[in-house]
Amino acid sequence: MKVIICGAGEVGKTLAQYLLKENNDITIIDQSEENIKEIKESLDVNTYVGFGSQPSILDKAGAKNAEMLIAVTQSDEVNMIACEVANSQFNVPLKVARIRDQHYLDPDYESLFSKNQISVDLIISPETEVAEAIRRRLIAPGAFEIIPFSDKKVVLLGIKIEKNYPHINKQILKIQDNLDELKMNFLAIFRKEKIIIPDENEKIKLGDSVYVIADTNNLHKVMGFFGHQETKANSIIIVGGGNIGVSLAKKLEENKFGANTKIIELNKERAENISSELNETLVLNGSSLDLEILKEAKISDAETIISVTNQDEVNILTSLLAKKQGCKKAISLANDTTYRSILEPLGIDDVLSPQAITVSRILSYIRKGNIRQVYSLREGEGEVIEADAVEASSVVNKKISDLKLPNGIKIGAVLKNDNEVHIPNPNLEINDGDRIILFSLSKMIKKVENLLSVRFRFY
Repeated sequence: MKVIICGAGEVGKTLAQYLLKENNDITIIDQSEENIKEIKESLDVNTYVGFGSQPSILDKAGAKNAEMLIAVTQSDEVNMIACEVANSQFNVPLKVARIRDQHYLDPDYESLFSKNQISVDLIISPETEVAEAIRRRLIAPGAFEIIPFSDKKVVLLGIKIEKNYPHINKQILKIQDNLDELKMNFLAIFRKEKIIIPDENEKIKLGDSVYVIADTNNLHKVMGFFGHQETKANSIIIVGGGNIGVSLAKKLEENKFGANTKIIELNKERAENISSELNETLVLNGSSLDLEILKEAKISDAETIISVTNQDEVNILTSLLAKKQGCKKAISLANDTTYRSILEPLGIDDVLSPQAITVSRILSYIRKGNIRQVYSLREGEGEVIEADAVEASSVVNKKISDLKLPNGIKIGAVLKNDNEVHIPNPNLEINDGDRIILFSLSKMIKKVENLLSVRFRFY
C-alpha cells in the first residue's frame, strides 16, 4: 500500500518505521533538506523536499496512487490543506491531520472538517490526547497507562513494579490464585527495553513495566494487588497554562473529578485569559521554579503535580523540586524521547511523550479488519487487539489448551455473550461471537490474521 507522510519529525519518522514493517510503500515530504537527509540515511523510503500542501509536490510524491496521507508537519494549516488537496485533486481515500490549535477544534465549528469543506478523516490533537491520558492516570494512581476495552468492561493497565509490590521475584504460577480472583492476566512485560510475553513460570521483577488486562469492576483491587493503595488525588497542581494544561483542567471540571486544582502559568496575560475560561480552577501567575510560588500553591499538601509546559527542562526540574518539597507524585511531559530512560531513576513517577501518544492514536485508527479496537504499545512494538471470534476462524469451538498459540501472541481475556469477563484457562472454550482481547508482537500480526481468520490491513 502506498502511504504519503507529510512531516519528517519524530512522529513522521516513527510512523514510517512502523508502516515499513509491513512492506508498505512510504513517501515522506518535508520542507527541511536536513530532515529529509536524516530520514534517507536511516529508512528505505521515497523522499521529497517541499510543502505537503502543494499540489505539485503531492503529484510528484505519487498522490494519484496513494491510499493514505498522514499530515504531521509543525503547521496545522499545512496539514489541513495537504488533506484537502489530497482529497480534491487526487482522491486519496484516507486523510489524517495533526492539529494543535484548539480554536480549530471548537465544537461550534465542527462542520469545518467534512467532505464538503476540509476533508480530514481523522484529526489528531496531541494536546487533547495527552490531557485525556493524564486524566485516565489520575483515576488509577500508580498506573502509567489505562486504556478501556470492550465498552469499558475490560481495562488495560500499565504498572511499574516498585518495592511495595508484595510478589517481587515470584513466579506467576505461585500467585495465580490471586490473579483468578481478580480476573486479571499478565499480557506483556517490558524489562530493560526487552519485551517478554510471560508464561506461568515467568518471575515478576523489581523495575519491570507490566501490562495487565483486567475486569474493570476490579480496577482498584488490581491496583491494590500491585501495592498501590492510593486514593484519588484531592489536590492537583498543573504547571503550564498551555493547551494541555487548560484542556486537562477543563476535563477535570467537566467530569466532576472533585480535586482542588491549581494552574501555575508564567505569562501574566495568558494566566489572566485562562482564569476567565475556568470555573473551579485557581490560576497562579509565576514561575514553577520559584519556591515561593510552589509554597503559595501549597505544594507540600498536593498529591500530584503535572508539569506540561513546552520546555522539557522546566517540567523535569519542577517535578524534582516538587517531590523534594513533599508532593507525593510527579507527572512530567517530555518531548525529547531520550529523557524517558533517565527520569524514572530520579524519582519522576510518570513521563509522558506527546509523540508516542500521537503515534499510538494514529496507528490504532488506521488499523482495519474485523477488529473492534487496537492499542499500540511503545510506538508500535506490540499491539493489544480486541477482535470478534468469527465462525470461520481456527479458534472457535476450541479450548484454550488446544489452540497452540505461536510465540509472540497471548490471549488476555474473553468477553462472552453474557457480558462476563473470562480470563483464559486451559478449559475455557471460545465460541462464535465472543470478543477476544489479545497481545501480539508487531512482527506476529500475520499469525494473528491466520488465527482469527481476519484481515488486518491499513485502510
